Amino acid sequence: MSRDPVRAATQFFGGRVCLDFANTIDWRTSEEPQELLPDYAALLSWSKARGTLLARAVGGLHELAAARAGAAGEALREAHALRSDILVTAEALSNGRYPPLTKINQWLGAVPAQPQLVKNGTAYTHAVPGTKLEEPLWPILWSLAALLTSNDAARVGCCQARGCGWLFVDESPNGSRVWCSNDACGNRVRAQRAYAKRRSKSSVGRANSAGRRVAS
Repeated sequence: MSRDPVRAATQFFGGRVCLDFANTIDWRTSEEPQELLPDYAALLSWSKARGTLLARAVGGLHELAAARAGAAGEALREAHALRSDILVTAEALSNGRYPPLTKINQWLGAVPAQPQLVKNGTAYTHAVPGTKLEEPLWPILWSLAALLTSNDAARVGCCQARGCGWLFVDESPNGSRVWCSNDACGNRVRAQRAYAKRRSKSSVGRANSAGRRVAS
């Protein structure tokens, strides 16, 4: 994750759509978490970047949101509520506990069956039409259902870097992943540890030097 909200909103370290959506709060476990989806337009931008909606669907939803601002605001509140429930679920899994399923089943009961897949650049995407403001949530819920009904549920982890809190599926060979990204949080933590070690050695050196001066 990044201190730059624009960059953070396009960093997908979770490995699954539903976890990347949960990670749309940057520095989630810090004292100053940062909202990456402040409005409905940001939700659509995230959906396009993550590849969960086709560009034409995103365009249609932008037009619909402009015409129905109140409904778009309600759809955003629903997105935030879904994210909260996914976070509860994922954190339970990351701690080896069974998550509560009542709210998740309520969410899943409200989404349609998955539509056909279509090619989307070099990947594939559900052919969501872009006619209902709640459509960005559908691929997220389909992803969550797939996560919970697979072996991935036992491999959900949480970044151990202080303040991060981003979630991921640990697909490392020995299940030892501890960072959302080795290049982001991993490098930062290693740099902090190296700096603390240098400071500690410097402090010991100064103390020893002072002791020698006093003894002489």
